[in-house]
Amino acid sequence: MKSTALAVTAALLLTTAHAQTTAAVSLTAAVTAALANNTDVKTAQANLDKAQAANQAAQADPSALVAAKLGAKNTYTLAQAQLRGAKLGALQNTVTAYTSLLEAQENVTLQTLQVQVDTKNVQVAQVKLGIGNATALDVTNAQNTLASSQQNLADGRAQVTLASARLSTLTGLPAGVRAAGVPNVPKLTSTQAALQGGLGKLSAVMAAENDLALAQLNVKLADNDFTPARTLQDAKTALANAQRSSDSASKSATQALASAYQSAQNAYELLAVAQSREAAAQKTATQDAARLKSGTISAVDLQNTQLALRKAQYARMQAQDTVLAQLAALSAAGGVNLTGIGGTL
Repeated sequence: MKSTALAVTAALLLTTAHAQTTAAVSLTAAVTAALANNTDVKTAQANLDKAQAANQAAQADPSALVAAKLGAKNTYTLAQAQLRGAKLGALQNTVTAYTSLLEAQENVTLQTLQVQVDTKNVQVAQVKLGIGNATALDVTNAQNTLASSQQNLADGRAQVTLASARLSTLTGLPAGVRAAGVPNVPKLTSTQAALQGGLGKLSAVMAAENDLALAQLNVKLADNDFTPARTLQDAKTALANAQRSSDSASKSATQALASAYQSAQNAYELLAVAQSREAAAQKTATQDAARLKSGTISAVDLQNTQLALRKAQYARMQAQDTVLAQLAALSAAGGVNLTGIGGTL
């Protein structure tokens, strides 16, 4: 087992050296890169520029009819909403990719400590076997546990590579990018009612409302003595359909917002629980460090306590990442950036 411990130590040193040579970025930097390089954002920006030019031309054209002017204006406002939606989508995807990478990195640290603990447990079992205080089966079980931990560590390192590649693809950052650290979690200050009032900025809702406005205009244009009655009837039918579509889009957006808001609130509550558990684990670790000095527990006992603390810290980080992910999802559902990352978008 001595050779196994040396191999693990060498692998840990290699991982540390590799981490020191790879780029580490903050979540803010990753989001900024994603907004600059995201294909959907670039396409939406190009469409907005085109729609803006077409709208300016239509509004300034004295020969353009009211329907053409309304259509150009609707296309322009919709393009604005689509760009905002593309940016919020890029934000959400980047937050997910970044937190996945961060958790993968921290999992490697956790699994490394687990391997160290299990390596020590094998050594303890072997010593006990030598003095007749353990069986060969005890040693075998400890070795199997260590082998499992070593496999988990190897899998964890592979997950870091995959998560890094995912973040690199989304942001255009160099290969091998690493997450620099746990980002701050802002408080949710916006109420659901306040977000509800801004749902008209969502592209799906705006598209339906634009269609409704055009249908209303068509009815108005056809409601006279010189337009065939059939044309007016068709326009009224189209208006009724557009009204139903608009109502459906608004209802769907409202339901999505309510669900996202509830998920965000739940994430905050779970974060509070995780923070409480971390604080308790920290207190226990501090007490056990003092107990080791006084000779009432062994170094192995303290190592197990430190492992429990590390697990509690990892769980808190996961809860924190979940809050960020839910805020990004709520941002997309509400059409406004609530993460505090990347600006107002």
